[in-house]
Amino acid sequence: MGGFALFMKKNKLPRKSAFYPATASLQDEAGKPLVWEIRPLMTREAESIRLSCLCDNGKGGAALSGDFIPRLCAAAVVYPDLCDAALQDSYGVCTPHELLLELLDAPGEFNAFVSFVREQSGLDITVAQLAEEAKN
Repeated sequence: MGGFALFMKKNKLPRKSAFYPATASLQDEAGKPLVWEIRPLMTREAESIRLSCLCDNGKGGAALSGDFIPRLCAAAVVYPDLCDAALQDSYGVCTPHELLLELLDAPGEFNAFVSFVREQSGLDITVAQLAEEAKN
């Protein structure tokens, strides 16, 4: 098999979840940070989130709302389940992205988490990097 047939879906490598200790403030019985499961976001999903976060910038154009990054990151979380009503209620929030901001309430932890999600989802790769990799 070669050429065009290699582009068929059956030949596409699956993208796997990664595990990340997102915050030191949530620990197990042994005092170790709880490990979260983070899945890579797909292009279509990230684009849908981006479009849902567009708002009028007041100048006849559009801008991303401040919810974009938290929503993007919350969508990547497999575990803990940020949609769980009991978990949301325990923090007094109503959405997964609000819960994420409560769980990661230290700005440094949130920024590190954003970087991890971006890396896992391939959002930190530039076109130049892809071109260079293709050359090798």
